[in-house]
Amino acid sequence: MKRFPKFSSWVSLITVLLVVGWFFNITIAGNEELYYKIDKGLYNLKEVFEILNRHYVDKLDPEGVSKAAINGMVKELDPYTVYFEDPGSERMGMITRGKYGGLGMEIGIQNGKITVIAPMEDTPAKRAGILAGDVITKIDGESTEDMTIEEASRRLRGKIGTQVTLEIQRPGVDEPITLTLTREEIVVKDVTFADFIDSGTVLIRLSGFTEKAPREMKEAILALKRRGKIERVILDLRGNPGGLLSSAVEVANIFLPPGELVVSTRGRNERESKYFTKEMPLLPNVPLAVLVNQYSASASEIVSGAIQDLDRGIIVGTTTFGKGLVQKVFPIDKINQTYLKITTAKYYTPSGRLIQKEDYKKNHEIFVDLSDSVEYNKKVNYYTKNGRVVHGGGGIVPDVTVEGEKLDRFIAAVRSRGYLFRFTVDYLSRHPELKQQSHITVTDAILNDFAAYLKEQGFDFELPGEENLEKFLEIAGEKQYDEDIRDLVKVALQKLDAQKQNAVQAHAEQLKRQLEAEFAEKIGGSRARLATYYQYDNQLKKALQILKDLPEYNQILAVQKNR
Repeated sequence: MKRFPKFSSWVSLITVLLVVGWFFNITIAGNEELYYKIDKGLYNLKEVFEILNRHYVDKLDPEGVSKAAINGMVKELDPYTVYFEDPGSERMGMITRGKYGGLGMEIGIQNGKITVIAPMEDTPAKRAGILAGDVITKIDGESTEDMTIEEASRRLRGKIGTQVTLEIQRPGVDEPITLTLTREEIVVKDVTFADFIDSGTVLIRLSGFTEKAPREMKEAILALKRRGKIERVILDLRGNPGGLLSSAVEVANIFLPPGELVVSTRGRNERESKYFTKEMPLLPNVPLAVLVNQYSASASEIVSGAIQDLDRGIIVGTTTFGKGLVQKVFPIDKINQTYLKITTAKYYTPSGRLIQKEDYKKNHEIFVDLSDSVEYNKKVNYYTKNGRVVHGGGGIVPDVTVEGEKLDRFIAAVRSRGYLFRFTVDYLSRHPELKQQSHITVTDAILNDFAAYLKEQGFDFELPGEENLEKFLEIAGEKQYDEDIRDLVKVALQKLDAQKQNAVQAHAEQLKRQLEAEFAEKIGGSRARLATYYQYDNQLKKALQILKDLPEYNQILAVQKNR
């Protein structure tokens, strides 16, 4: 008997095909060869779908096949064009509003278990007394043993006002703790730090660009103005992945006068759009430094690029990510809430340079035009308002390059594998009196405890070249190389092992800083962690030094050229 795909599958696939067909049809008038290729491609796709469904050896889920076809198409384009389902529009709400229904805690995998990394202030999780390090063993009676982070997050989130029951295992407590919490609207803050770091100098960390970002920035600045005179501003955009274009323009407007071009967008099928500031700025003249790094992307690059091109402030740090592609979300199936997010244009700074780096296209065979563009040529000069030379085609290059703290393999290993996190949780459970302190100074005794903890946990890590030496020794044994050669390799491995055994002492100062930040977060939350890191921040220190030296600040911005 002939089997036909599920109706919803056909709707999903055919809708995409019709949208694609219509999209191309309106752009290729008079190009019969291209129209023929599109028509042939759509016909082949439909035929393959039908034949697989009728004749494949095992019964297929037509809905799964249609999703695979759609995902197969978009994954060949660029990293940002995606097809996704969004029950309850949760993802859309997070992207645009920074809000969701849930309990308010960051979770992660520690020792293979779903673990609370940090509860958020003024949320159901915080009010219920949930602590960093708590292991969530059950959600609504179901074991989390085999759950992924994604599945656990989905079960913790839900409709506002509904309840969820958690079973928690707390370090230092023998019996599990059962809590029933009511989900609330959780607001993820875009401004995660805003304070005076010395007399007259304000530091603001912006972690995202949801629709709340401009309002949070303005509220933070007004609150700081009530506390004292703002003479200098450092805006920290490091690690900020971006967000809404409109929010980027509004954030830039806090520092730029009305009528200034912040960014423009152009695409093959879109007219050029220009985005200007509209309001009077809150901070029009105070010296400004923007901190960026390789993880500052998209809206972060729009703001830093505009500040640089208009010579409103200095950019300090390392070259940004280079994500200058514009995406629009098209609904595919409104009933089942499926969407297609498509790259439609590129971002350009006020001077006309392109933010996007060149290597975004995944499968070059499917693109018609691969000719090199002047937009990616870093030798082409663009000019700021004061006449300084800048270049495009690969992120925003800072005015003052300062490398961030480098984490070698040892520090990266203890950090990424959660040893710092678990040790501080364990240490505080054994020394609960320390939780009453505002700051814990990591002494040599605590550092020795950490070294003992790593040894007890069987921690090991690999030094550069160690794997190659071990492989060589194995080959030398198989090929019966001279014993002297093998002995030399063994000695080298022994020396590497001795170096690893001494790793805690060799990295003592860096480890103390990392541990202080971990302790700070367990006691005072993410803001306390940031405040601790900022004490040792070379990029921040350099920005502050330049802001306090106005002749140097003005020289970097070529202010004298306007006189």
